[in-house]
Amino acid sequence: MEQTSFSSDNEQSQEAEEEEERRYLPLYKAALRGDWITAKRIFDDDPAAVTAKISGIGEITLHVAISRGRSSLRFIQMLVELMPEHSLETTNIHGETPLHYAAIAGNIQAISLLVEKNPALLQIVNFDGLTPLHFAAQCCHKEAVSLLLSMTDLSALSGTNGVRLVNLLIIAESYDTAFDLLRRYPDLAIGRDDQRVTALETLARKPHAFPSGSKLGFCERLLYRFVSVDLHAVHRGGDLENRADVSEASQKESMKFGFLDNIRNTKLKHNQALELLSFLITEALNARPSETRMLLKNPLFTAATLGIYEVVVEIIKAYPESVWFVDNAYRRNIFHLAIIHRQKFIFSILKGPSPQNKHLVTSSTDHEGDNVLHLAARLGPLDEIPGAALQMHSDMQWFKEVETIVEPFYREMRNRNGMTPGEIFRQEHKNLAREAEQWMKTIASSCMVVPTLVVTVTFAAAFTVPGGNTQDTGIPIYLKETSFMIFAVSDALAFFSTSASLLMFICIFNLDYSEEITVRTLKLLILGFITLFFSIVTMFAAFGASLYIVLSHRVEWVAAPIGLLACVPVALFAYFQFPQWYSVAYSAFKPSIIAPQTEEIIF
Repeated sequence: MEQTSFSSDNEQSQEAEEEEERRYLPLYKAALRGDWITAKRIFDDDPAAVTAKISGIGEITLHVAISRGRSSLRFIQMLVELMPEHSLETTNIHGETPLHYAAIAGNIQAISLLVEKNPALLQIVNFDGLTPLHFAAQCCHKEAVSLLLSMTDLSALSGTNGVRLVNLLIIAESYDTAFDLLRRYPDLAIGRDDQRVTALETLARKPHAFPSGSKLGFCERLLYRFVSVDLHAVHRGGDLENRADVSEASQKESMKFGFLDNIRNTKLKHNQALELLSFLITEALNARPSETRMLLKNPLFTAATLGIYEVVVEIIKAYPESVWFVDNAYRRNIFHLAIIHRQKFIFSILKGPSPQNKHLVTSSTDHEGDNVLHLAARLGPLDEIPGAALQMHSDMQWFKEVETIVEPFYREMRNRNGMTPGEIFRQEHKNLAREAEQWMKTIASSCMVVPTLVVTVTFAAAFTVPGGNTQDTGIPIYLKETSFMIFAVSDALAFFSTSASLLMFICIFNLDYSEEITVRTLKLLILGFITLFFSIVTMFAAFGASLYIVLSHRVEWVAAPIGLLACVPVALFAYFQFPQWYSVAYSAFKPSIIAPQTEEIIF
């Protein structure tokens, strides 16, 4: 009976809530539209509607109006004036006040209105412990963050909540704001948030915050080197309170050179991140020795795994002992991790001027007795390089590069399973080699049709020259014409290059595949494509010259349209296929996959 009564009460309560929502549906729609006239009429008829819950998640009218953004500013202003001060603290089912909503929307006008009437809103947290300031940082609203920082008593954000705010600012790439907050409260630099994560760990998870993790094109790298940025104008020119003014001035200045904005902003963020990194490392060094190790260890391993060269180098310089940190699970150091995850920038440190330390690193083993060459022999990340053949080539290059720094004894060293690095490489890449073989044979098979046709056409064209031959000597009639020589040379080049391409594709079927043969076959396949493309270009040139010889005596202007029409298919093929095959060819023929070694002695 009691259970039946409880269920009945529950159903009645739910029905009452649904009835309440239907009753305030016109008010909800008016708040969405920013229609103050309709809303004011409802408030006059029902004063309780001002603070009533009008949605299924416990929102009042002010919540809904603010969620519309700046378009309903007048509505928000009139509603705030009408509401009692304490009503502004009303929360939804997640514990979020209207100020939380304003922070999420980045609505700085609404933030000013709400805080001016009830400053206590700044310190109210939702059920996840987040203040409006945390929400603004999480949603990357820099102006709202600056405004809330100027209004908030930051002493209340010490400890876990303060570190959480710093981490959210770093995630949102507001490195300058995070740096100024840490300068004011240095204890946050060595503190941890509710997930036990420090600011340095958070920064070490952002490869794009540093030059080594930013994938810039050739032109972008060139501009990046010469563009200048002024860090002093960003955060040394003022405090947290006047950051909005400084940011606005900086944006107006950058508008004068719009084409450099992206590069300048990228370089500015990199410089800010480097300055923040230096500060965090310095604060970690000022902590107790046992804390210093813990503060630096996780960020160092994270940066080594993600390939963030700057973080790794700065930590090693500041704390050289960190080179010998090993993780608790596998007893691996940062170079082991870099080799496993194919991080070329971190590995390049070992190719620098540190021969004695290099020997110590290469001779170290993990919990399974694997040295660096054993780890390099493992199968690489399959999602980074498209295609089995390219993956095979990349893994082989990586293995050979690591082999150059390993002493001969360690090249034949056996791990605890009794396997040498070479045996591990063959075992790990057995399936990949088969996939690469099948892929290349399929491509070669489908590509053999084109060169076969081109060979046939160009061979026949050599004996059926345009214009015909003289009857008495058999010499081509237009032999002395320039256009005829273009036809003859182009036809010969097309024939020989396509014959070479056809022979290369045939060779791919007859090779006895192994790991190293697979890599060589990839280069053969790419050369086949290059010669095939060249033969198609020269074939079009021969066809255009032949057509010109036939028609030029009747239509003198025929050369221009023939040339344009001949260029169209070649241009289309180049546009759609060249970028892809250029990257493939570059990957296959580049001499090294390792970043240029540094001349700086790091450890």
